[in-house]
Amino acid sequence: MKDRRTVLFGAVTLILLILVASRGDQSFAQYIRSFADTKISNKEVLSEHKIKKLAYFYEHVMNKSKKEATLNAIDALLKDKAVQQEAEKQKLSVSDEEVQKTINFQMEHAKKTTSPELTSLLKALDLTIEEYYQEYSYESIREKLIENKLSQQLTKEFQDPEEKAKVWEKEKQKLVKQFLTVNYVEIEQLKKRYE
Repeated sequence: MKDRRTVLFGAVTLILLILVASRGDQSFAQYIRSFADTKISNKEVLSEHKIKKLAYFYEHVMNKSKKEATLNAIDALLKDKAVQQEAEKQKLSVSDEEVQKTINFQMEHAKKTTSPELTSLLKALDLTIEEYYQEYSYESIREKLIENKLSQQLTKEFQDPEEKAKVWEKEKQKLVKQFLTVNYVEIEQLKKRYE
């Protein structure tokens, strides 16, 4: 139940953030749909699609310069990739059914609340609530569920939620630092492509 609340809180926060910063901006959904995702080759550190998608958000919603938006996107995605890579090493995964269950829960909750903010956001993004969760948020929800499993795995010996959160944050920082160190050359080459 707590995992669902965490995912729901993250989704609602993202929705409100986009809403506040992009009222009436229908080009966001059009932009996101304008290019197809590409598979990441073994030599690529990050998917170009994910970089562009998140950089667009930082630039047009968070009002960052194009360069700053791209670098912020790369940094955020590298942190996510470090966590996902560790989860993969530990053979943690979530099924499509688990992702769909979370999406269904979030959609039902969102439909019941009939929030004017959510309605406005969906209109601004030119998405239905189903499209938002199925097309736009599906992979990020999967990644968040995997991160939650990794967090539970690494903090299972602790009972206090605050202590668990502190331990997880330390572990996450270590994972990110190790990932950045191991992939330093590739990351620097990636950043140079976007300068």
